[in-house]
Amino acid sequence: MGAIIAIVNNKGGVGKTTLAVNLAHALANRAKKVLIVDNDAQCNASSLLVEHDVVSDSIYELYENNETPIDRCVYPTAYDGLSIIPNSEETAALEISLNREIPKSYLRLRDRIRDYSKENFDFTFIDTPPNWGYFVLAALHAADCVIVPILCSSRFSMEGLTRALALIEGVRERENPDLRLLRLIVNNVDRRTAISRVVTDKLRRLFDENLLFKTSIPTNTQFSQAEMEGKSIIRFSPRSVGAKYYRSLATEFLEIFEPGAS
Repeated sequence: MGAIIAIVNNKGGVGKTTLAVNLAHALANRAKKVLIVDNDAQCNASSLLVEHDVVSDSIYELYENNETPIDRCVYPTAYDGLSIIPNSEETAALEISLNREIPKSYLRLRDRIRDYSKENFDFTFIDTPPNWGYFVLAALHAADCVIVPILCSSRFSMEGLTRALALIEGVRERENPDLRLLRLIVNNVDRRTAISRVVTDKLRRLFDENLLFKTSIPTNTQFSQAEMEGKSIIRFSPRSVGAKYYRSLATEFLEIFEPGAS
């Protein structure tokens, strides 16, 4: 059955959406059926993968009521094998009412997407907002495992990591026994700088190798250029360093779930 992976970090700018879109496309290129759930009302993944004017139902409907069939909220993208449940800015307004129904409402996303995504997709990635609010916790209740991206170019990038791990463990103990940390991924690596070496070395000391992706993602201006064009790095510049590393990450990712298959 398909795996559901939440991508979380309470800091903005660490590359959650970039990771979700590019890893998903790399996996789709390996003949996997992949779904992205845009659970962030900033709608960054949605803007990259689906035209706004073609979206009628979105994740807003999934949170707001139980009547909208989920397949009406799933849209194809320009990439074969990759689909998305987009978001809308209006979803942010639901947080107040959803918070009134905690803890029951934490299961809203799980109840709406889990069976469907496992039956129809090999992998589902949930992109989340940069905080520890309701929508992040809903994602953790719906997921099987979590990827936490760490920004390598800032000495403050590891702040909140302990909190993230404690949050994952707390959800696992209370509501979602399936949940586990899949891996940390080191992002925006520039090995010419001291801070990149310090952060990378510290992570390698603190965490077992089976909790860190061996593949790290280098600094590359073409990621920003690709996003400006509304494309994945593999579509925008298939021969680029960034595309090469995401293909490598997809290989490592598949080896975790399908040992020997890659």
